[in-house]
Amino acid sequence: MSRKFPAKRLGPFAVLLFLPLVALTSLRYWPRSENTIELPTVEVETGDLLSAVTATGTVEAHRTVDIKYDTQSLVTGLNVQEGDRVSVNQSLATMDVRLLQPALAEARQTLQKDQASLALAEASLHRAQALAAAQVLAQVDLETAEANYKSILHQTEADRGAVAIAEEQISRAHLLSPIRGVVIALYVHKGEMLGSATAVAGLGPNAAVSKPTNTLMTIAEEGSLEVDADVNAVDVGGVFTGQEAKFTLDAFQGKAFSGRVKNIALQPTLLNGVTTYRVILSVLRSAQEFRIGMPSNIMLFRIIARNVLLVPPPSVFKEGSRSFLFTIEKDSAPDRIHLRKMEVQVLGETALAVAIRGQIGEGTLILATADPQLADRVSLTANVKKNEFQPNPALSDLQFERKTASAIEALPAIPGPKPKNFLQRLLNP
Repeated sequence: MSRKFPAKRLGPFAVLLFLPLVALTSLRYWPRSENTIELPTVEVETGDLLSAVTATGTVEAHRTVDIKYDTQSLVTGLNVQEGDRVSVNQSLATMDVRLLQPALAEARQTLQKDQASLALAEASLHRAQALAAAQVLAQVDLETAEANYKSILHQTEADRGAVAIAEEQISRAHLLSPIRGVVIALYVHKGEMLGSATAVAGLGPNAAVSKPTNTLMTIAEEGSLEVDADVNAVDVGGVFTGQEAKFTLDAFQGKAFSGRVKNIALQPTLLNGVTTYRVILSVLRSAQEFRIGMPSNIMLFRIIARNVLLVPPPSVFKEGSRSFLFTIEKDSAPDRIHLRKMEVQVLGETALAVAIRGQIGEGTLILATADPQLADRVSLTANVKKNEFQPNPALSDLQFERKTASAIEALPAIPGPKPKNFLQRLLNP
């Protein structure tokens, strides 16, 4: 016969007795969170594996010509301004020819005098030759007449050369454009003496640029522009002629322009201990809004493998000389997956992606970061998290940082013009 304990005697102790029993009974129904892991995954992509070399540069003209005058002279006429378009043989400027015209007149007078003397010497030579043939004139007199004629002939030819030089100097004083293009820099004003100092500074925006005293202006040839890039010596091995390039300009945010490598310099440039090589890009699509000197960021692309499977580098691991990755297959049970170890062949690799070949296809879900210790855990409970995968360099890396509204407001204000007689008011309050 069992003994009954009255409920009133147990009181609050009954609750303490039943709590462990309830906890042990319900433990089997609680989820085992210690077995659930979080797995970062990515989808396999198909495409070309690209590598990129980045560089900085500037927009430059295909060809520039300096318009010069070789002697010190006064600029009497200036027919163009900076930014004007010019055609071949268009008059650009006129130099002072007042000192050249008297020299030309004197050279012509000397030529005329010597031509008259040459005519007399030629007639005397013919008479001497006739008398010598009749054996009336001595041989020595004939030789004297021939020498006199040759001397005056040589002097006449020299006079013709002096006249030609004087005419050429006057002709060159009227400066003409040798090419079709745009005046990008002007270094003189009308009325200035060319060659009065060791160097002259450009007018307007090019004031910091100095040219020799005999340079009046610089003309950029009309046509497609070029981009001159400075490529680091450690990256120049990945650059070749005809290579595709993309570049951006800070003046045109959000736009990427196309080009190709036209030339690679053989001589390096050493600046502040950094060795670079000049690489010239031809601009495929000419843009009228381009301006010479615009800074540019350049990305040069090289195809490492074509039409291959692309996965992130951490997803591939090696065992000896063989390469593997883990594919993910979903189980019928929720939150449960199967890991499958797959062997792949590595075709190429960059810092962003690995080109592979294997028994998987585009869109296959794989582990983003492979862990060889998971090789024996074929089935497990996991929270699958898909990550973004960028296999190739993005053009967004070339974009310059935009100025925010707060940054623009923080810029110092440009002071306004001073009132009239400001200096007098300051000195005499």
